[in-house]
Amino acid sequence: MKRLLAVMISGLALAGCMGGSMGGVISGGQSGGKAITMNYEQGMSSDTYSTTIDGEYFEGKAVMVDATTTFGSAFGSAYNAYGATSLNTSGFAFSSSGKVKAVLIGSRGSSLKCLMNYADSSGFTSAGGVGECIHSDGRQLDFVW
Repeated sequence: MKRLLAVMISGLALAGCMGGSMGGVISGGQSGGKAITMNYEQGMSSDTYSTTIDGEYFEGKAVMVDATTTFGSAFGSAYNAYGATSLNTSGFAFSSSGKVKAVLIGSRGSSLKCLMNYADSSGFTSAGGVGECIHSDGRQLDFVW
């Protein structure tokens, strides 16, 4: 059990260090059809997104929309052919659909509102996904990674 816990903690620590990029395209406006890259850094409870559009730097947080985490434990006795055996179990459960919402604030006062769908429903951004963002001026940005 201690070994499993150590492996889980190590995995979560490494997940906090992962980063990458998402490729996208802008629709509408003067920059319609322009390729764009959004960078991400995976965190424990949220991701950080950043990009530059027409010289304006955007940065913000992305969080799972419907993530739930439960902890549980059970104590009691189990019996086998040789007599009573102590039973100690503990449980940890996480569920999510992979839907993520993000808001990025621009250095010149603009904003991006994004809805992403991660391929891995447990929230690993590096597994890829698809998404779209709406710029405060109405332009749409579509992403695949």
